[in-house]
Amino acid sequence: MNASFSRGWLLGVIALAALLRLWAALTLPLDFDEPVYVGAALDYARLIRQGDWAAVIEYPGNRQHPALYKLIYAGGALMLGDGANQTTVLIVARLLSVVFGILAVAVLATIAGPLPAGLLAVHTLTIKYTAQAYLEAWPLAFSIAAVGAWVRAARPVEPRRRLWLRLGAIGWGLATAAKMNYALIAMPAMLMLLATALRAEHERPFGRLGNVWRWGEVIAVALLTFWLANPTLWHEPFTRLGAMAGFWPAYSRGDEVQAAAYPWYQPLVWLATAPAVGWHPEVFLLPGLDPLIVALALIGVPAAWRDPQRRYLAVWLVSGVLILLWWPVKWPQYILTLITPIVLLAAPVLSRIAAWLREQNDYWGWSHLMLLRPPRYAWIALALLVGFIATVYATALVMVTLGSIGWSTLRPSAGGLPSGAIYAVQPLRDGRVALGGDFGLAIWQAPMVSEDPPRWTYLPLGRVYALAETTAGIWVASRQGLALVRSDDRWEWQTPALGVQRDVVIRTVASGTDGRLWLGTSVGGAVRGIDGQWQPLPQAARGGMVLSIAVDPAGAVWFGGIGVVSRYLPERGVWQHFERADGFAGAGVADLLVDHRGIVWAATLGEGVARWDGTRWEWFTTANRQLPAQTITTMLEARPGEIWIGAARPLTTGGFLLRYDGQRWRNFLPRDSGFTGAEPLALAVDHRQMLWIGTRTDGVLLYQLSSVP
Repeated sequence: MNASFSRGWLLGVIALAALLRLWAALTLPLDFDEPVYVGAALDYARLIRQGDWAAVIEYPGNRQHPALYKLIYAGGALMLGDGANQTTVLIVARLLSVVFGILAVAVLATIAGPLPAGLLAVHTLTIKYTAQAYLEAWPLAFSIAAVGAWVRAARPVEPRRRLWLRLGAIGWGLATAAKMNYALIAMPAMLMLLATALRAEHERPFGRLGNVWRWGEVIAVALLTFWLANPTLWHEPFTRLGAMAGFWPAYSRGDEVQAAAYPWYQPLVWLATAPAVGWHPEVFLLPGLDPLIVALALIGVPAAWRDPQRRYLAVWLVSGVLILLWWPVKWPQYILTLITPIVLLAAPVLSRIAAWLREQNDYWGWSHLMLLRPPRYAWIALALLVGFIATVYATALVMVTLGSIGWSTLRPSAGGLPSGAIYAVQPLRDGRVALGGDFGLAIWQAPMVSEDPPRWTYLPLGRVYALAETTAGIWVASRQGLALVRSDDRWEWQTPALGVQRDVVIRTVASGTDGRLWLGTSVGGAVRGIDGQWQPLPQAARGGMVLSIAVDPAGAVWFGGIGVVSRYLPERGVWQHFERADGFAGAGVADLLVDHRGIVWAATLGEGVARWDGTRWEWFTTANRQLPAQTITTMLEARPGEIWIGAARPLTTGGFLLRYDGQRWRNFLPRDSGFTGAEPLALAVDHRQMLWIGTRTDGVLLYQLSSVP
């Protein structure tokens, strides 16, 4: 094979690896451990941005794995600046994994040729875990580099043997500083490879003091590199290494491993199948070659054992399989610790098969008889068609991926969120977020360390319609009445007695800046003064059901009812009602909003959105093509001049989410954003500028506003 032809194959293999991994990074769903490593990266980035290097060293999260790769992910988070959040850092982390996954293929292609690199490029389980925000791509690349350096050092005539031994030790230290199981599983083979390399320099590998010194030098360089690349070990290294080692026996008996309940032979199943294809058929469009590659590797084990220069590969595969069978944790990504010997063992067997087929073809001429030879223009037309389809599909895929930036989800029955519709979202002053819905009241608290789950507090207050926070606590408008939650375990009912009416429903609650609390009920409104006394307001909504309240910064209070909006000036005791004769349509008012300019917005259940500018009502409806639906459920001014609107689909389930900047409407769709299409029922923004969207069926959708284009 001439040099230019060989170079072409190398570039082709690297391009194939890049294409497959980029495709996987864009299409794979969120995997189990990705939020853990992304959360650690965000924590590290925050500490580095604050200049708190001591906290970086003492970071308590995810210490069972060394810190290096998570710090690399943190570098991606730092590059994003204010746009760093769970979604954006996930995308950057995946791209970094892709880069190191491609690097692993490129290094293997350089040291062993295009055939083993091509097998590594198409191995589906390797594609999956080197395209996700896992800890596999970096140690895979640097362990291959270390093996390549030591193989070169083992050559009989190598003038720079000491240099290659040291480079291999550095590579092995960097691989171990990302994930230690790559070193542990390969240790028997690596010791054999080092012995082969040192034997090439000395006739008796353990007979001279100089050779013992060389062993110590290589091991010392690897350990020093491992320590320098792992800041967690800069303080109390032996204690923390012991704690790291002690974590795994307890973890192997933990809930996650017990729930998986994999049998002892599960690593053989991962090796003998292509599980990633079954998990993600939308990503891996063709059958996986993983079983064939492993079968070729097994065929190549005897020949490798007979060759002293390649015996370490047989030891690596056999001892590695035995270690994985013994180890009680059976996660599929552990198989990547064996992929290097597998492809290096399989490549010579495949090469011999290809040579035999070539000889048979030269003798019998099969290719001339069986293969079609279309004219050149047919190949050009086919290439153009395939290129066009690929471009359209790739463009759509990139648009979906970019549109998903900033989105995440708290789904019902997962992560602690109860099932049921969510009617109210109230960010609290202490950074927590209260959610009200069919399940009652739930309070979400962010974890101290990102890998830990959030903490939840639940109170059985019946169906909760609305929430408001004052200095006294959280006021809860519930189907059972009005409750005041003073702390997580202390609350009481404070339903006011409003005249002689029975079975009064408390439908909404709002707090004013002056300390007064406003209620919307089935018989008008009510207000709780600063003195704690309640006063009924039967004039609100003409004495009917009040569905929404908004307090004007100027002091006016707006009540939304069925076909009427009432404006109340408390200081003057003056009421003003807007009905159909006043330009207001006759639907129920689900939500009211007073924006930063004092303009009042009314969300109606069937007539669209009305806007009061002080003199008249202006309507946004489907008729003037401003809205996709006219059943408006909730509204919010997230930032000055930025109005968010939730709407329900007519005659079916689901809904719409829209943003209006004063000139243009943006309709968030599942095909171009992270919005799921569920019906939005409540909107709120917390102290992190995270938009919370309470939905009827999909729990809570979260959107980082700093990522809005």
